Amino acid sequence: MATNVGQVTRQRYDEMVAADRQLVAQIGRAMFTIGDHAVEIEPMRSQDGSVPHSDELFGVGTSLQIYADDIGLALSTVLNYRFTAHRWPIGRRREDVSHKVHSILASVQDDTERFEAIGHPPVDDVTGLRRWTTNLAKKHVGRRPDRPGTVQEKVQRIQDLAVDEDVAVAVTRDVLRRPQVAARLMEEPATRQAITEAQKPEHRAETVQSLVKDDVTAAQVASDVLRRPEVAARVAADDTARRNVNRAQADRSRQQADAFRRESPVAPAVRKIERTEEFVDLLGAFHRFVREASRAVPKMRDRSWAGDEREVLMSNIARARATLDWMETAVSTGEVDMDEELARILRGE
Repeated sequence: MATNVGQVTRQRYDEMVAADRQLVAQIGRAMFTIGDHAVEIEPMRSQDGSVPHSDELFGVGTSLQIYADDIGLALSTVLNYRFTAHRWPIGRRREDVSHKVHSILASVQDDTERFEAIGHPPVDDVTGLRRWTTNLAKKHVGRRPDRPGTVQEKVQRIQDLAVDEDVAVAVTRDVLRRPQVAARLMEEPATRQAITEAQKPEHRAETVQSLVKDDVTAAQVASDVLRRPEVAARVAADDTARRNVNRAQADRSRQQADAFRRESPVAPAVRKIERTEEFVDLLGAFHRFVREASRAVPKMRDRSWAGDEREVLMSNIARARATLDWMETAVSTGEVDMDEELARILRGE
């Protein structure tokens, strides 16, 4: 147990609490007395003998306003004391429970339930003791406590304060700056979907860019999306992207030609030939084509291609076949000119 409470020792604190409980009891008795007097001046009227009727219908406000003014209290305070005194007749009041708790529990309609409840206080989450506090009393009657304790109560309080959109945006922005909170939110599919749907195209692009800062992830994402024909077409329309792709292809061709020189079983024989750069490039292209095709074609077993996929594949097969014919002609005759039909096929038209 802590040795101090605030700036006083635990012993001094306990002494003050014991004395102040007596003061609270005295104040409570005074409030009940004022309430009893208000009931005597203007008895509580009921509708059909049960539920207290609106005082406005009986004009009690005038006399009780005079009484409130004469004792120096607000009319609303006197009316509250009056209603509480009516709900808690002498003999049902608890000296060890504050007048405020009596006032809150006064809203319990059933007399038996109300009188039973005050004698059986709930467990206080703070102290672990059974006792009545204003917070616990408000929870008992279904009102929101002044000091939220459970997660749901805290959430409800924040929601109440964040009804205004500007407040909601500020709160959300602040909590999402905490990595642990953002990570837990993104684990919920509904939250991720809501965020995605709310984003504008430029925001989505910015999000993707932030996620692909490392080259490995970026390459994987680019590889995946470029397999979608409509995406590839739009990327190819970008001059900078197209130049970068062409440059990367040229670099890869040179790398594969170097790999061929190092790894191909026919490389020693080829090295005996007086090679030109063009010969090595072409041989590397053949090597790459055969290797990649050997990997890809077996995966096509029992595969059904959609109409647009089949069309794209057949178009590229035609381009590859035309390219091979062109290369064969060039090797056989030395002629590298192409007619318009060949040019159109190679352009993919």
